[in-house]
Amino acid sequence: MAKNLVLASRSPARRQLMKKLGLPFMSCESGYRENMRAYSTAWRLAKYLARMKAVSVAKQYPDSTIIGADTFITCRGKKIGKPKSIAHAKRLIRFMSGQIIKVYTGVAIIETDHRANIIGESSDYALTDLWIKKMSGEEVGLLAHQKDALHISGAFSIEGEGGKMILRLRGDYDNVIGLPIFLLKKMLHQ
Repeated sequence: MAKNLVLASRSPARRQLMKKLGLPFMSCESGYRENMRAYSTAWRLAKYLARMKAVSVAKQYPDSTIIGADTFITCRGKKIGKPKSIAHAKRLIRFMSGQIIKVYTGVAIIETDHRANIIGESSDYALTDLWIKKMSGEEVGLLAHQKDALHISGAFSIEGEGGKMILRLRGDYDNVIGLPIFLLKKMLHQ
């Protein structure tokens, strides 16, 4: 592995998950504006968005390993990103109420040389299924007004109040938070 380990994200949840690796790292905002229409296939889109986040910061970090990650949800075949307003958050939460949702996180690793040229890269994705309970109007409103609702795909987090709406989970819990650590460890070792 290169000298520096860089997470191309300022997400507090992702930084907390990175600490589980026990490796020193730094984080920076990628600045990449997500294009949810770049691919129609969810797993391809997840890998692409993660790669683009890592690529967007690669030139700033010579001799580094850069990790990009992107998480989004699909429900009934529709891709769901971050809501644009509280009203939009309510619509998204109602749409997911009583459904099985799929949480995709793409992970990309980019290696740079001493001139910050990309010399290696890999990408993969994790998928977790969540069974969401049928929510009342009051529960929808509560979730839509949570502090981070406008910064999270699907408008609610598994942590806190959102976790109370999940009946069952199949897959990686860390993936739902935003960074599948088991997958990331495997990729870093390869």
